[in-house]
Amino acid sequence: AFKWADEIQETKLLYIEWSASRTGLINPVAVFEPVELEGTTVSRASVHNISIMEARERGAGDRITVYKANMIIPQIADNLTRSGVRDIPEVCPVCGGQTEVRQLNDVKSLYCTNPDCQAKKIKSFTLFTSRDALNIAGLSEATLEKFIGVGMIHEYADIFHLDRHQEEIVEMDGFGQKSYDNLIAAAEKASHTTLPRMVYGLGVAGIGLANAKMTCRHFKNDFEAMRHATVEELVEIDGIGEVLAQAWTAFFSDGKNNAIVDHLLAELTFEAGDEESSEDADETFAGMNFVITGSLEHFKNRKELQELIERRGGKVTGSVTSKTNYLINNDVASSSSKNKKARELGVPILSEEEFLKL
Repeated sequence: AFKWADEIQETKLLYIEWSASRTGLINPVAVFEPVELEGTTVSRASVHNISIMEARERGAGDRITVYKANMIIPQIADNLTRSGVRDIPEVCPVCGGQTEVRQLNDVKSLYCTNPDCQAKKIKSFTLFTSRDALNIAGLSEATLEKFIGVGMIHEYADIFHLDRHQEEIVEMDGFGQKSYDNLIAAAEKASHTTLPRMVYGLGVAGIGLANAKMTCRHFKNDFEAMRHATVEELVEIDGIGEVLAQAWTAFFSDGKNNAIVDHLLAELTFEAGDEESSEDADETFAGMNFVITGSLEHFKNRKELQELIERRGGKVTGSVTSKTNYLINNDVASSSSKNKKARELGVPILSEEEFLKL
């Protein structure tokens, strides 16, 4: 076996740029003198949080070494001069609101305290319109920024009333009548969706698409029961722990959030998606955990197989553990790391043919 050695270059840290997100977290990004790494020019790398900055004593002007993790993601390897952390912003770089340093599990991070921060709005709408959520073609982050900036969009429901701004949109730079027509058609199509997509699109902290599906399935798609659920009820759901449950209850204990959701619900029609199809009502794989590896023959890709398992109540994870019920691998006899782990733990290894018999 040959392990690739990362290419490392020395450069100068020019300054720390602070990037706000939809959750209020303000991420530090190191901007340094450009260097050539793995065939490309690199000048930026995430610093992740204040704790890492303090541990490496990073400050503007320091000599640093940088590399590309897995030959892709720029990272700082070391700080050679360690001048110390300074100039943590006291105001948000987007809205000018006050910032505060919060500590969670020994990790210190910077947050914007302004609930109406524009960055929070833009990133939230970007998630809401993304492919796994409402999937509204034509509403890129740049377009959303324009619409939010001129006051066309204040909350999710406004997306379905952009026809009120036809003249203004058609005359916008980069738009025209055809782009406007396509956007309105995309919004109309997106208004017919499934409950898990909407739940995921709301952006409750930590609730991804898989957790949204599991929550909807657990409450049999009764959204009112979901939004009024207690922490105790939520932790009964596979994949939902105390932290996610508290994030959920906190989101729906906010009157403003509930008003926004109510306005959105008035615009949507929920259809029975794959997650809710009656043919899968038997919950064949309820409570089962699967891992998928290797190439597939009966399914286009792993995502298609994963969706089938989730529709029938199962869950797909990335690694084999004592909680895994089945490993799906057409090469049953292979000596891959997942197969070895499965054999050690006594986890059955199924080919696609054997899986389909289940």
